[in-house]
Formats: sequence, C-alpha cells, structure tokens
Amino acid sequence: MSPFPGGVGPAAQVRQTHRGYGADAAGPVVTLRQAGWALMFVVLYVAAACGVILVLGLTGLVDFTLELLVPVLLGTVTAAALAALSVHLVRRNHLTAAQLGFRRPGPRMAHLLWQIPAAISGALVLQGVFLAVLGLTGFDIGAAPTTNDPLADLAGLPVPVVLFVVLVVAVLTPLWEEVLFRGAFLDGFGRRFRPALAVLLSAALFAAVHLVVVGFAYLFALGVALALLRRFHGNLWAPILLHAVNNGLAVLIVLSGT
Repeated sequence: MSPFPGGVGPAAQVRQTHRGYGADAAGPVVTLRQAGWALMFVVLYVAAACGVILVLGLTGLVDFTLELLVPVLLGTVTAAALAALSVHLVRRNHLTAAQLGFRRPGPRMAHLLWQIPAAISGALVLQGVFLAVLGLTGFDIGAAPTTNDPLADLAGLPVPVVLFVVLVVAVLTPLWEEVLFRGAFLDGFGRRFRPALAVLLSAALFAAVHLVVVGFAYLFALGVALALLRRFHGNLWAPILLHAVNNGLAVLIVLSGT
C-alpha cells in the first residue's frame, strides 16, 4: 500500500484506458499545473527544513557534529518532501494511491530482471560519452560536484547512522521522487504532449532539479528509463525499484571508497 492517503475526487472520474499505462490503468489524471504546484511546495518545505537546521546550528542550540548532521539533514529533507507531496499533491487534489500509480504489480514485473541492469548500463555509457565531450571542452570534471558528494564521509560514520542513511537514500527518496516525477509530472506532460516528448521532458526536469552539471547525462538517461518503466508496467513500483537499486549502488560505491 502507498503511504500517501487520499480520497475519491474529481480525478477519480478518469476511467478510460490510456495507451502505454497498462491494460487496466486509467490515463493521466494529474495536470501539469498540479505537478508544478507540488514541486514548488516541495522546494519550499525543503528550504524551510534546511533553514531551521541552519538556524539551530548557527545559534548553538544544537551542536551538529558530522555524525549528527548527516542523518538529521537527510531525514528532515525527506520528511519535508513527503509532507509537501502528501498535502499539496495527494490531499489537495483528492488523489487515490491507484491514481498516482500504486497499482498491483503483474507478471510483467519479471522483466525488471533485465530492464534494471540494462537501464543502469545504458545510463553509464551515455555518462561516459558526456564526460568525454566535457573533457574535450576543457571543463574541469574533477572539480565539479557530483551526486555522491553529500555522502562522501558516510564510511566513517557509525553503523546505525549508515543504516539510516541507506533507508533514506535507497527507499524513501526513490518513493517520493517517483511520486513527483513519474506519478505527477509524467502524467502532466502526457496530458499536454505526445508520449515520447512527455518522457523526455520529465527526464530532463528530473535531471535538472538535481543541480549537478557533471551528472546530467546519467540522470537524464535514468529519468528516461524510469519513465519508460512506468509506461511499460503501468505502475510506480517498477520505477521505484530501479531508482532504489540505482541509489543503493551509489551508497555501496561511497562505502567502498571507489
């Protein structure tokens, strides 16, 4: 079951089968406007949460050691994002879990055994080409921030903290990001544009909001794969699993020191 509550509202009136969303799935029910508002409130909630942590640290009310700061920051940001989506996407628009994409998985989920490795491998190949091109332009790749930078000191933290970080990064973060980008924005773009363009636009937005230039190609390719999985399987569980595997591998790479 989805952790996101919801009732039956105007969006529940959409019943037609939509090509590319599975045989029993309704078509897109979230508008681009609704998705945009949800993203805005996610940003506001996360900014407010980070502001509170900053004030607590600067005023000396809390002595944020690295051991304390990492779980507090990750946990607070994730809780803020989940709260924003619950209030301003799900409750505000009276969406049910099924309308967001949390439908019962079918036998086609077995395809994930090859789809997940293929998606990650393809993203890595595109990222390699992208880095090669950046290198030819004289861009200083080594000095650029990466998506793993916030976890750089993870290996030196106590085991309970590491386990909490793994939970947040590999489970909760894929959950709320997929609800937003593949549950809301893919639907929103799908109502305005052709399916292929909707996939590309949702992937570009997903990559852009991470604000990591050097990792844009990988994130874009991953976003395309996540959107295609949503359309192929007709549910959010498939992209959530790919996203969780991807983030889990990133944590393992950081922990291994490679």
